[in-house]
Amino acid sequence: MPREKSIRFGWRCDSCGEVVSDLQAGWVEWLAAEDAKGKPKVSGLRLVHRRNISPGWREPYGCQYNPRDEFRKNRAIVEGLALDRFAGPDGLMLLLSMIAERELPMQELIELAKRVQIPGYEAAYELLHDAVSEGVIAPSISSGFYLQCEIWDVLKWANAEVQRERANVERQDRCVVSH
Repeated sequence: MPREKSIRFGWRCDSCGEVVSDLQAGWVEWLAAEDAKGKPKVSGLRLVHRRNISPGWREPYGCQYNPRDEFRKNRAIVEGLALDRFAGPDGLMLLLSMIAERELPMQELIELAKRVQIPGYEAAYELLHDAVSEGVIAPSISSGFYLQCEIWDVLKWANAEVQRERANVERQDRCVVSH
């Protein structure tokens, strides 16, 4: 397991990369525009910090899209909802309706659904590729779709790796001789 990857609690902000610690701290946003033929085009789905909670709170929009910049770039309008609207049974129903209506790119919606609805998925997300390649798990369904037992096996594996690294550091610290 590479050192830069660790078990994460909450969600990773798609703008700054820092942790969105709880549902009330999160925001889901996207861009709505028209394509060259004048048809609606929606893109840029991302989970970010709410404006007043963002690590970049000094910026006018924090981690969120700047509506003026997005409109200037491609005449896009920024749309969004609080993260808690996507959680729980009603949030799942909202996500499923958005997938059915193809309101946003399907892959992005499916990934958001996994991140918000599947316990442990976000915590294990950055570790899954390494866990599969190291033989910790073999996805029963398919790559990108993991059962709860597989997610928890990855988290246990990552936790064991962290514990081994700590033990090695402690052992090295004890072996250092001061002069």
